[in-house]
Amino acid sequence: MSMNQNLRLIVIDDNPDIHQDFIKILMTSKPQAKQDAEIQDLERAIFGSEVSDAVLSKFEIDTATQGKEGVEKIAAAMQEGKPYALAFVDIRMPPGWDGIETIKHIWEVDSNIQVVICTAYSDYIWEETVEQLGQKDNLLILKKPFDNVSVRQLACALTRKWQLLEESKQYTSSLEEKVQQRTESLNKSLSLMRATLESSADGVLVVNNDSQITDFNNKFIDMWHFPDSIIQNKKFDVMLEYITSIIDNPDAVIADMEKIEHDSNEIVIGHIKFKDKRIFEYYAQPYTVENTMVGRVWSFRDISIRASLEEELQYQATHDLLTGLPNRVLLRDRLKQAIAKYDRANTKFGILFLDLDRFKLINDSISHEAGDTVLCAVTDRLKSVLRDEDTLSRLGGDEFVIIANDVKDETGLAELANKLLGVFDSHFSVEGHDVMLSTSIGICVYPNDGRNIDLLLRNADIAMYHAKELGANQYQFYTDELNKKNKERLNKEMELRQAIANNEFILYYQPQFDLKSEKLVSIEALIRWLHPTKGMILPLDFIPLAEETGLIVPIGEWVLRSACKQVKQWQKQGLPHIRVAVNITTKQFKVYNLVQIIDDILKETGLEPRYLELELTETMVINNIEIVNTIHELKKLGIQIVLDDFGTGYSSLNYLRQIPVDRLKIDQSYVQNIESDRGDDVIIQAIIAMAKSMNLEVLAEGVESKNQLEFLKKQKCGEVQGFYFSKPISAADCEKILKESDAPKLKEAIFENH
Repeated sequence: MSMNQNLRLIVIDDNPDIHQDFIKILMTSKPQAKQDAEIQDLERAIFGSEVSDAVLSKFEIDTATQGKEGVEKIAAAMQEGKPYALAFVDIRMPPGWDGIETIKHIWEVDSNIQVVICTAYSDYIWEETVEQLGQKDNLLILKKPFDNVSVRQLACALTRKWQLLEESKQYTSSLEEKVQQRTESLNKSLSLMRATLESSADGVLVVNNDSQITDFNNKFIDMWHFPDSIIQNKKFDVMLEYITSIIDNPDAVIADMEKIEHDSNEIVIGHIKFKDKRIFEYYAQPYTVENTMVGRVWSFRDISIRASLEEELQYQATHDLLTGLPNRVLLRDRLKQAIAKYDRANTKFGILFLDLDRFKLINDSISHEAGDTVLCAVTDRLKSVLRDEDTLSRLGGDEFVIIANDVKDETGLAELANKLLGVFDSHFSVEGHDVMLSTSIGICVYPNDGRNIDLLLRNADIAMYHAKELGANQYQFYTDELNKKNKERLNKEMELRQAIANNEFILYYQPQFDLKSEKLVSIEALIRWLHPTKGMILPLDFIPLAEETGLIVPIGEWVLRSACKQVKQWQKQGLPHIRVAVNITTKQFKVYNLVQIIDDILKETGLEPRYLELELTETMVINNIEIVNTIHELKKLGIQIVLDDFGTGYSSLNYLRQIPVDRLKIDQSYVQNIESDRGDDVIIQAIIAMAKSMNLEVLAEGVESKNQLEFLKKQKCGEVQGFYFSKPISAADCEKILKESDAPKLKEAIFENH
């Protein structure tokens, strides 16, 4: 209630004159200022100090002549929310209720109202009143006749008391309401916290500063399966003792607990590994309230599946999926360890770089699945001669690397290399085939042959290639001389790349003649490297390197384009229309868009496909379904297919029926032995007879004598090529032959008077 609001009083007395007396006393008609001054004097007398205007009481007075009427007015005031502060009640009010009865009813309606009993009777006894009404602190007696000051004192004092009690009650009510609201809010927060706790995917445990367990969620119980005694005990130390007894890494957990004991603000993250292979991740952080640490919250998450996946991914990232051996990544890590061990203990180690010899033939002639089977068998055999401390890794393809730890000298490495070579002495059985394999091994020693990983692997690789160059199936140690040769090779590769960029290649052509018409019908395009400082370089000196480095692909494309362009140019000059033969390597056939490249070249140069021959070797096509499919696509374009070096590979009528071949080219090794090796004569006869039976043309290369020519004529060989007729010649010289190809002198010179 506002302090400035008028205070309500009620006078209950059967004498109306009394009503007026109270009104005169409490509501004087004096001017307001004078009235206020008197009231201030009065309150100063009551309270003993200066009182501000704000606390001076102003009354609103109602009256009632009977007790019942007064109670009804008090009840109505309560209903209106404007209760009376004070009631003056006469002790005797005939014929109705007396003062005692009236007061009883008043307090039933409003227990807080202050009551003054007005009495003029000497027989009134206070003890009897207390006995009937009870001991109350809101009940006083006013004896009649009373003076004005007494009335005013009572009115001011009791209304102020009532007012203070009302304010106190309102404040208390406000506090109770706030407490209720905060209690409800706290209950909601607790409910939300519990819901949050239970909805967590983690097991959560709350521990106070006294190591007492104060809370946890059901997930925590489900994860750990603690005995009931540990849960009921609620002592974290007991729980921790149980945890360390059932896990595989208790030392790690204990170490984290020691960190927490040393620094209570420490946040720890760790992993718990169980004996049943489960893995939990835990996170423990301080729990604070108003910046004061009151405990610690532990979160546990089952990461067994994630850890298993991570372990599997880690394994895949560091191991060869076919053989299960360490891959290049793990190999480098093992080499780092070996180098660190040398730095600590001065223990040398060796690197053995293995490359299987002619392994590609298994993939090409049998299948890639067969090749994978052999690689796994090779792995098992290599492991059988290695020590536990050694590392066997697979770099990819048919390359393996071995780290031989703790070697004293090269003698031990040589002995190990011989053991490794020995595991290939017996054949490998795969898909019904018995396959013989060998390996070439390059060896280097740390720190003699390199002090870093890349250099060690490079030098071992150099030594391995040297072993291959010497005939394979052997081992070679790295030397400085090998390094010198490797640098020369790298320089040559760089020069070869520059040659492509600078267009340093030219084409020579070797004529091919028809024996029946004795005319030039075709030419074989042969590349030469016109080096700016070294002069003319023959294919034998750079084509193997081009194939090894993959440069054969752009070089081969250049040969195709140049040869087609040249033949088309001769046709435009009106010269005889001849075919041009171009050699294609396996690497070129592996280019995914080879057919499209050749088709584009033919369209670009305008050469009809029937004038282009592609020469392939037998080993390229035998059981290689991808190359066979590509050949079929090329035949659809109208290109001629020639099988080069026929008789030196896997000659088979079966695969000849599968490949759309137009011409067989008898290898020059047979032609050169004509009349000196009866067996080769028979082979040539058989090849020619077989080709005729299959409607295939035959060309013999390497013809160098008249006797060889006569033999081939007698066997009705279709076409010939060789130094007997012409060495490879330039485009200009070839053009001269084409211009004179119908002249009798040229025929005579070539076929009769050579």
